[in-house]
Amino acid sequence: MEILEKIRLSVKHTVTHRVLVPLRTLLRQGLTPSKLAWSFAVGLLIGSSPLLGFCTWICLIAASVLRLNQLAIQIANYAIYPLQVLLIVPYIELGSSWFGKKAEGVTFEKLQASIDAGLLEGLKEIGLLMLQGGAAWLVVALILVYPMKVILEKIFSKMLTRMQHLEKAEQ
Repeated sequence: MEILEKIRLSVKHTVTHRVLVPLRTLLRQGLTPSKLAWSFAVGLLIGSSPLLGFCTWICLIAASVLRLNQLAIQIANYAIYPLQVLLIVPYIELGSSWFGKKAEGVTFEKLQASIDAGLLEGLKEIGLLMLQGGAAWLVVALILVYPMKVILEKIFSKMLTRMQHLEKAEQ
């Protein structure tokens, strides 16, 4: 078996068992598609923030304050993690362009080099870039949260309908 086929099967298994099965279980237990969609959309958006290491806590707080489903928001947070890492640099570049200090060609190597040059200065520079990236992420997240909720609600409604039809057919 080729390595790409093994990776594909591994990803399919992970998505099925760590994302889809728990979401179906939540629907079977009575969580409405609307509530699941809000929880999942907020989890995806928080999980895509450039603030590595804080997303789980932010999801926990958001779910408590907004009365969202904790499991659904954390599943979304977990599912989006690979994309979170890829979005750090674009968010930093977007945010820094908004605040007048364009981060030309930000790379992980340049961030590491700034820390190597001087820990305190490097951390200060990275902290500023992360704040700017966080501001860009917040604006993007606020724009996308409702459209994502609407799309996800349609998906979860169809999922629930299919599950109900399958259960009726089995009886």
